[in-house]
Amino acid sequence: MVQLIPFGIGGALDVVVAKTMGNIREERSRAFFDELANTSTSLDPAILESEDFLHCYFSTARYALNSRRREKIQMFARLLKASLGEKGPRDIDEYEELLEILDDLTFRELQALTIMDSFSNRPRTPDQNDLQWTNTFWREFEDRIVLDLGVPRDEVADFMNRISRTACYEMFTGGYMDYTGGKGKVTPTYRRLKRFISANIPRNSAPQTQFN
Repeated sequence: MVQLIPFGIGGALDVVVAKTMGNIREERSRAFFDELANTSTSLDPAILESEDFLHCYFSTARYALNSRRREKIQMFARLLKASLGEKGPRDIDEYEELLEILDDLTFRELQALTIMDSFSNRPRTPDQNDLQWTNTFWREFEDRIVLDLGVPRDEVADFMNRISRTACYEMFTGGYMDYTGGKGKVTPTYRRLKRFISANIPRNSAPQTQFN
């Protein structure tokens, strides 16, 4: 398609694009393999040569090389490393499900989930339901999303609702008294994924938000 641009511009642009893409893929590959190499675990060659691991490896590398954010590329590498441990994904089907969830989440959505999860240690009384407990910190959560991620305040609920497509966030529904909608909570699926990709996730401003 680039070659179809008239006056010879297409050919020159094609060279520039090819060179730039080559550099980008090299940088992404380096981030992926550097993170894979960052382990003290001794790996069994038999596992590395297994069909299941090779399937996970090639699938993960494909997603990683298509990711723009270095931090997310490193998460893909950590998920792959988790597949080699006893406490990793239970089987290849679960691994593929988690891999697709991670790919589907944007970096900003991952940051939002991390921020929401950071409130999980807030005190909760026995008589509070999920919504009542969330109401105790929702305004502060909104402030973080607005200031750290640049989401307009009147779009925070919509932004979080979109994350529910990944099963990492669950919106509250039902007949809660005085509930106008738009609030929710992180799910066990998110917390399981978090265990495998645990890392510091920089916000757009200091200080940093972290996976705990």
